[in-house]
Amino acid sequence: MPVLLAQPKQFNLISGNCQLFNGNVYAFGISGQKQNSSCVIYKLNQQLKVQDSLIVNLGKTPADNYLQVFSDTLHNYLNVYIQRKDKKLITILRLNKLFELTATIEDVDVARLNSISNFENELFYYKNDVYTVKSQTDTGGKQFYLNKYTLKSELKNFEYEPKWQFPFERKNINSAHIFYADKKQVMLYVNVSGGLKFGQWILKVNSVTGKLIRGTKLNDKGESTSYQYGTFLMDTTSKTLSVIGQRFTEAQFDQRTNKLAISNALFASIYLMDIDSAGEVILKQDFKIPINEPKTTSKKTISNYLLRLNNLNKNREGFSFNGDIYKNTNTTLCYLYANTVSYKLITEDETLVLEKNSVGTNPAIEKYYFNTDKMDMNGKLCVDSLVQFETIFYKGLNFPIKKYFKTVDNSPVWLLTRSDIKKNSINYTVLSPVNKIYQLTVVDDILKSKDPSIIILSPTQFILSSQEEYGKFQLKLVAW
Repeated sequence: MPVLLAQPKQFNLISGNCQLFNGNVYAFGISGQKQNSSCVIYKLNQQLKVQDSLIVNLGKTPADNYLQVFSDTLHNYLNVYIQRKDKKLITILRLNKLFELTATIEDVDVARLNSISNFENELFYYKNDVYTVKSQTDTGGKQFYLNKYTLKSELKNFEYEPKWQFPFERKNINSAHIFYADKKQVMLYVNVSGGLKFGQWILKVNSVTGKLIRGTKLNDKGESTSYQYGTFLMDTTSKTLSVIGQRFTEAQFDQRTNKLAISNALFASIYLMDIDSAGEVILKQDFKIPINEPKTTSKKTISNYLLRLNNLNKNREGFSFNGDIYKNTNTTLCYLYANTVSYKLITEDETLVLEKNSVGTNPAIEKYYFNTDKMDMNGKLCVDSLVQFETIFYKGLNFPIKKYFKTVDNSPVWLLTRSDIKKNSINYTVLSPVNKIYQLTVVDDILKSKDPSIIILSPTQFILSSQEEYGKFQLKLVAW
């Protein structure tokens, strides 16, 4: 499969960056005229043709006295953040979908920037509301809280006022993960590690009042299986929630004694549950996926596999989803990305059947980023202890290898990236079949000093950005 690079688009900017917002690409950075500096923002379509531009005067400061400009799209705005190298104060330029500058917010202390994210570790945004999970430990144990905050003003630095707090039961809550919110409800995956309510739960909390609507236990009565969170699908028509993830028997993972024993398993187990609007489980099925371990001469080789599931979809045939496969060959709690596989659950005689497939590694992916440096975090997923084990299935990666995965003519194709410590660069590579043989095709290898970044536009296009030299910020459109 050929990789095609369009003519690079360059802008006379320093400290440049880019952002995808509302279907358009925005390129921005600092432009200087003698002692005056400006922030210039370009609005481009997805073919990188300039549609509009905006210049904001920054005053009498040399252009090279600014750090790299950065941005986000919080609360449905394009927020551009500008900081001088000699100050801890930030200027925020806030634009709406119509490319109108709605606010210029000056002298914001960097410590107060989107302040809610500085002291909460589990955040979930829904429009102008923010939900957080916070825990406190005292002599009585650990107490978890679900908090709701609402944005105070769209014209100032994003700060929030508390609306309500939902305290979880005090004992035995091990973790809580927010995965869905709308104007009526907030949903969480909660792991209870002891007591009468031991097991995994889906909690539904009223988003207006902060009161518990319903708790649905994923384990059957007396069942010791653990159900790890993978991903979900909310059917707004039938008001049904589908949840899918990897499951472990008590012999494989015992929370009470903190023991994990999944080495050299013959298969990986997953579950699928449908939960109706009243919180009742109306479908529950388990599936075994064979593990296809490469043949080795050593019988002492350890292989442990974890599945992080994503892209759950429902169709007339049944369900489809992807599984990111992580593997380790030792007794540590660090796993390396090894493959992505597409799976299907087909409806047959009113039950779901897993279409033939397996769990295994992809040698080309392992080859792509393999090295012996134990400090290398490329594709690495770790937890400090088994107490945190359930979080490994949804926590973010510092250096993800897989940037995008798709299927072309029934063949899987990857967009891969890695941080190269020796070259001090970021590598972007496509893994795809070329004349029916899988090959790694390097798209670009950009020095970290050029502040590279990537934007996925669609399943067939992405953009690479870099500060090629002083005053030359570049975008490359890549078709693959």
